[in-house]
Amino acid sequence: MKKTLALCHLYEKNNSLKRVITENWLQEIIKQEDIKFRYFLTLSFNKAQTSTISQYLDNKHIKRVILDFFYPNKKPKDRIRLWLFCERHISGFLHLHILMEGMDGLTWLMKNNRKITLSKRTLFDIISDIDYTLDDVITETLTNHLQRYILKLGTGKKSVKNKSIGNIEKRVHYVNKSLSSIDFDKWEHIDFENSDLPKAQIKHTKEQN
Repeated sequence: MKKTLALCHLYEKNNSLKRVITENWLQEIIKQEDIKFRYFLTLSFNKAQTSTISQYLDNKHIKRVILDFFYPNKKPKDRIRLWLFCERHISGFLHLHILMEGMDGLTWLMKNNRKITLSKRTLFDIISDIDYTLDDVITETLTNHLQRYILKLGTGKKSVKNKSIGNIEKRVHYVNKSLSSIDFDKWEHIDFENSDLPKAQIKHTKEQN
């Protein structure tokens, strides 16, 4: 029993250190790359994956859908950046957290021809000028866009949670909570392939695994 407890304590200590190092590394990238995250998205799926590899493949489509929302035509080189993190429910199914930059509302609305979907209530609020901002419009229309083009999401209210980024340190801490459990091996909760992380730093991190 004592040996088992000692091993558990060692595991917790190593994972806590791993989490601190990972969070510091990501915070440093945010500073170095001058990343301005604006939104924190959580996607929960009706047809959820249990395999991280399969989820990574879905994430490629999800990222494309998001970028198509902001840039329906040609994608610029300085497009918004996204980081994607997988998290496992107690059930074993995966859901997805996304840290995402944004763009100026007028630029988004006027730069390209686009079709957007709004509820009648939102349209009424805009017309009535009830403290409604273009950022609120982006949030709602992005949610509708995701539910339309990502079929595994479904259309329920819980499928997409789109919040302001708030305190970025707390968000980075939250998306790395898998490192404090046995849900994932090493750093597989981070979707390195689809996240806009510096390639050289990704290579270095993978070599440390």
